[in-house]
Amino acid sequence: MSGLFKHIPTCLVFAAVMVATSAVGTPAAAQDIEGASDHPLVGRYEGSIINGYEFQEFDVYPFPAAAGADGFQSLEGRVTRISYIIDADISPIAVVRNFEAALASNGFETVFACETGDCGGISYDLDQFPLPTMVVDRFDHHVLSARLARPEEGDAYATVIVSPDTQNRVRVMLGVVEIAPLEIRMIDAEQMQSEILETGRVALYGITFAFDSDAIEPESAQTIAEIARLLNNAPDLDVVIVGHTDNQGTMEYNLGLSQRRAAAVRAALEAEHGVASGRMQHAGAGFLAPVAPNTTEEGRALNRRVEVIAR
Repeated sequence: MSGLFKHIPTCLVFAAVMVATSAVGTPAAAQDIEGASDHPLVGRYEGSIINGYEFQEFDVYPFPAAAGADGFQSLEGRVTRISYIIDADISPIAVVRNFEAALASNGFETVFACETGDCGGISYDLDQFPLPTMVVDRFDHHVLSARLARPEEGDAYATVIVSPDTQNRVRVMLGVVEIAPLEIRMIDAEQMQSEILETGRVALYGITFAFDSDAIEPESAQTIAEIARLLNNAPDLDVVIVGHTDNQGTMEYNLGLSQRRAAAVRAALEAEHGVASGRMQHAGAGFLAPVAPNTTEEGRALNRRVEVIAR
């Protein structure tokens, strides 16, 4: 599970104002954090602002399917986590009822729902952003879990946590997992060299970063080690390390982020594997060289990559 999340005590709560994800032009959506968007299977409550967002192409998600600490079902697949702030005169239960209606209209069936004391201690293990991104009152909260059957694409599961905060706002944490097997993308030094000899470049998906950051995730270590082995096996090969992003956010922001990420990989190769800095350069292409449409999460995932290019 991502380091951005932890299990902390949590708190769940009709007004027909749920809106579809397409309504991203509303004033509230304009205040969302950089790179965030609603989940297309769920949408948002009107006037909500996204203050926390993370997508993992593959992760483990503890889905609350029953009351009590043992009521979680461990699911694996594409995981999206979004937190919202609703600064409006609305009760938490009205927000919950809206999410129930929205999920039902999208084909979801409720698996589990509880309110505060009825949750049987499940609140302590809910998957959510830590304070202050998400606030959950252990004495006033609601949990709603639902499942969407998709025989061909893989079932989808959604969990909604709703709670008031101390400023009379409503906080919402949405977690969606779309069941999918892990796509094995590890390639070794020999495969890298073969692709570089054939095309002059190799695209790597085994290097991942924390959301909106140039911090390299620990699971990237093996791919970085294989790049080092490639360079050690081919002492005459100098390379440019290029970072690529999807199109979420401005062009200027993504150019900067992709360059910082490429620099982080270069630094790791030098510091951790002794690759001479002079053999490497780095650059950021942002979203200017896509390999797939950015209109789907799958396409955006393909565009988020690191490339090694022969120089």
